[in-house]
Amino acid sequence: MDSRTVWHRTLVTAVVVFLVLAAGLWVTSVVLAPADGRNVAGLFVGWAMFAVLAAIAAGIVDFFVRPLGGRSGDAEVIAAAEEARTGSTRTQAQR
Repeated sequence: MDSRTVWHRTLVTAVVVFLVLAAGLWVTSVVLAPADGRNVAGLFVGWAMFAVLAAIAAGIVDFFVRPLGGRSGDAEVIAAAEEARTGSTRTQAQR
């Protein structure tokens, strides 16, 4: 597998983990708010916000790391190979 694909999958996994962590921390803050007061709930909300920001940061990095999908990067290579083989970049037969 390509190293860009590995990085992409790793970063997507990190985004999902951070979002699940943020949801869990937010639920914990809601549960603890009546029992332990605002300070403890506020602490968990702060950590939840940090997890959301980390997910956003990982998503931005992933935007620049993700693989292009085969068409964009390989189009020039395929066209050059076709031209070398046939003398033309036209890949479909004339109708």
